[in-house]
Amino acid sequence: MKRIKKGIKIFGYIILLCLVTLCITTFVQVDIMNKKYANIFGYTYFVVATGSMSGTAEVNDVIFVKITDKLKPGDVVTFLDSNRDVVTHRLIEIKGDKYYTKGDVNNSIDDGVSKRDIIGKVVSIISPKKTLEGVILLIVLFIVAALINFDKFFEKFIGVKSEEKTTVLPKDVFSSPKDRNDDNKTGLTVTISLDEVMHIKDIQDEDIEILEDEIDIIDVSKNDIVNKELNSISAKENELYELISNLLRVKNNSISVSRIRKNWLNKFKYVYKIALLLQNNLDIVEEVSNPTFTEVYDYDLERIGLYSNLRNRIYSAHIYVYLKILVFAILYNDTEYFDAVYKIMKYKILIDESKNFKVLSDQYSKKQIKNVINFMKNISDKYDNKDSFELDKIERLVKIKKI
Repeated sequence: MKRIKKGIKIFGYIILLCLVTLCITTFVQVDIMNKKYANIFGYTYFVVATGSMSGTAEVNDVIFVKITDKLKPGDVVTFLDSNRDVVTHRLIEIKGDKYYTKGDVNNSIDDGVSKRDIIGKVVSIISPKKTLEGVILLIVLFIVAALINFDKFFEKFIGVKSEEKTTVLPKDVFSSPKDRNDDNKTGLTVTISLDEVMHIKDIQDEDIEILEDEIDIIDVSKNDIVNKELNSISAKENELYELISNLLRVKNNSISVSRIRKNWLNKFKYVYKIALLLQNNLDIVEEVSNPTFTEVYDYDLERIGLYSNLRNRIYSAHIYVYLKILVFAILYNDTEYFDAVYKIMKYKILIDESKNFKVLSDQYSKKQIKNVINFMKNISDKYDNKDSFELDKIERLVKIKKI
């Protein structure tokens, strides 16, 4: 089906290009260069103005003429008469350099015209003009509509539904193998106690403020419903954080100390920058499309613990959840886990045409992204005595970008 749709779309572009070329060529040659007709790859066209060829070509018919001087008696030809008007009659006789013609319904033969006044031979007649104009207009509208919004057009008029964006992570997100970077080749930068990190508290979530114009003050139950929904979301997210934290701890043999080397420090800065960009409502597509690290592909998702059910749970989460999971993966120096979660996030960002995923539109999401930023700040403040993280520098760069 994709090939059919692609083929129709390409065909539409070709037809549209031909029509545009026809219009531009005619305009330039006739209106700007003041020629009597346009030469379009050896052909031209005219509209019949009189009934002298009735029975063959009626008034308002469109005739297509091949530009040539190779003619024989009996051909319907188009030429310039003594008044330099374009005439289409039947060729009766050729005498030397003179061509004698006659309209099919006329009683007399026309005055002879020279060879240089011959435009060419009529090869096709389409009638009527208005029908042609209507068809051309319909084709143009058809093509433009298809090119502007092809999927909806295809579904409505062709009768086949376009492929909907899947709500489940596609398998090919993890394809296209690349070389793995050696994260252990750089020198030690910061040593962090994981047991202590996991007890660093985010700023406490306050109850989401409900604007009075959004909640009917009389119906206090609505406020309770909103709070319950947010509490439910928060509980599910915290459960996911705990699950992944435990999975990383087991996967990495219950290590208790994280050694943040330069390459991991680079990823920490990258995640922090993404969080700041989101908080300031700045575009993150460029950053995500061109990460500051090389993506890795050569690992078994099931083996590292990202089984299908967990991947889909992560896939349904909001963007701030991804960032916090990425921080966990950084703390455990887990290249495979970091890269797998990053790929899911990147995929969602790049297909997010409605911007529901990459834009923080509600107070709860804004609060959570602030929590992630503070979580990362707290890690830096506690363990980074040499300012290796350079979070202040990243904040200044984002501030400049916002301005």
